[in-house]
Amino acid sequence: MSSEALETIAQGNETLPFKMNYLPDFFLKKLKEELKETHETKLQSLLEFRKMLRDEQITRGIDFEEDFLVQYLRHSKYNTGKAFNHIRNIFHLRRKNPRLFDSIPDEFFLTKESIKFVRVLPKRCREGCTVITFQYAKFDPNDLCVEDLKRLVIFFFTQILRDPMTQINGFKLIHDFKGTSIQHLKCCTPQNMYLFYNAAMHCIPGRYKEIHVINQSFMVKHCWAILKPFLSEKMRNRVYFHSNVEDLYDFFPRSILPVEWGGDLKESTEDDFARKANKENENHAANRWEYHLMDRLVTCVPVVFIVSKIS
Repeated sequence: MSSEALETIAQGNETLPFKMNYLPDFFLKKLKEELKETHETKLQSLLEFRKMLRDEQITRGIDFEEDFLVQYLRHSKYNTGKAFNHIRNIFHLRRKNPRLFDSIPDEFFLTKESIKFVRVLPKRCREGCTVITFQYAKFDPNDLCVEDLKRLVIFFFTQILRDPMTQINGFKLIHDFKGTSIQHLKCCTPQNMYLFYNAAMHCIPGRYKEIHVINQSFMVKHCWAILKPFLSEKMRNRVYFHSNVEDLYDFFPRSILPVEWGGDLKESTEDDFARKANKENENHAANRWEYHLMDRLVTCVPVVFIVSKIS
């Protein structure tokens, strides 16, 4: 029986909140059995991982925090070679797109409605996954430029992955294309679509368990035609195209879905999450390391890459 089925049986009809400050016993067991994390494996892998990073020119001189490295080790199920490739890829991505990982201006959260197009639901699905929703009609290209949209999406995922439950159980994504227009289609260039694909699959240590598409419009065919050739068969099989919103009820309990999709959740989002995480991110040394290292300066200044857990 799959771990997903075991989780559902273990939790019954219970759902857990997104914000948690502990790991339930069931997920500690999953961490050990599925992600291969034990105390001994963790210590040994961290030593090996740090040595690999010290020996790599692009990461030499950075004092990575343990929490940050553990994200990549859990994602790779403690395959240090795979974890190393992912971290190296995100450094190369940042070198090519130096502003992509900058914090979002705080006033955006107060003045730009488009910020609300991507949200995290306040409850997890029964398997413990974090549920992220995208409602593209809420994104207005005249309100938020495409470059800021890309920063917002990258920021959202990297910040949520500070959460240990999300590291272990992964994401489920719901993409709602209701109300999209030609203005939205103009943003979906092959370059932009590939950037999101590359960041998601080869740089950010996210576990994408399911991707759901609802209220399909002409944009879906266009975007899928660009992305499908890049996706592995495993990932393609995790994408679900629904003819109606009610199909979501076969995958999610109504109790965790917002009322606009026929769910029970009136307070449908963690409205303070993005702004709070953004403020914390502004104070982290993570915002400064590219100035010292991204251009491969001859004299590298040791920098601490800080990633704290979500409180």
